[in-house]
Amino acid sequence: MKTIKLPLIAFSIICLITTASYGQPINPSIRLSKSNARIVFEQTIFNFGSITKGSNVTHNYWFSNTGTDTLIISKIKPTCGCTSTRLSDIDVAPGERSSIDIVFYSGKYNGKITKSIKLETNDPVNPYIELRFKAIINNPSQLLEFSPLQIDFETVPRGTEKQVIVSLTNMADEKVKIVMPVKPSDAFIKTSLKKSKLKPGDTTELTLTLLKNLEPGKFLTSISIEMEEKPNSRITIPISGNIDDDSSDE
Repeated sequence: MKTIKLPLIAFSIICLITTASYGQPINPSIRLSKSNARIVFEQTIFNFGSITKGSNVTHNYWFSNTGTDTLIISKIKPTCGCTSTRLSDIDVAPGERSSIDIVFYSGKYNGKITKSIKLETNDPVNPYIELRFKAIINNPSQLLEFSPLQIDFETVPRGTEKQVIVSLTNMADEKVKIVMPVKPSDAFIKTSLKKSKLKPGDTTELTLTLLKNLEPGKFLTSISIEMEEKPNSRITIPISGNIDDDSSDE
């Protein structure tokens, strides 16, 4: 999973982003044409599974331009103010790959939710696309218990590694195998399970190691964990922190 880098301003400012910010055309002069751009998403629906109320979780919708003209995404509009998004690239050359990165702020929600993001492109075959995600906030039937509820690396000096350990407990009534279908890039955060196979009631440790020499600034990403062959067991945990470039104080 790609990580969303945040600017060096108060983290809470991003929560002020509203639907209106993304509802305006990026370039109003763009109109549907006889373009040979073709947009193909790896997936248009994502399941966060169970998340804790108040968590801010992320996802990257990856897509490719399989056509022969430059692909242009001219408009992007989340359907509620609980979701913010940005484009990695507005123009995507033929054969290239990019992503639309979203943050879902779960603060006021409980139970099952489904939200969407609407796009306009210059692909005449798919000029209008809807991306969706779903989640269960404070799921009472959650099969994996975890602690802490949010992974916060806090402030880390640039060039320093730091580890956070998460405990995972099997609440199912059978032996299971723990897998991580969505996780941060190994070039950013390395993940290691102490043991992956758990009997009922067993607990294991997941170690996350924030690597050295990362760019300074605040970051926000997520990790999704589930029991193999049990997609309804998925949980998604937010990961945040701040890489401090102390050279700026010199």
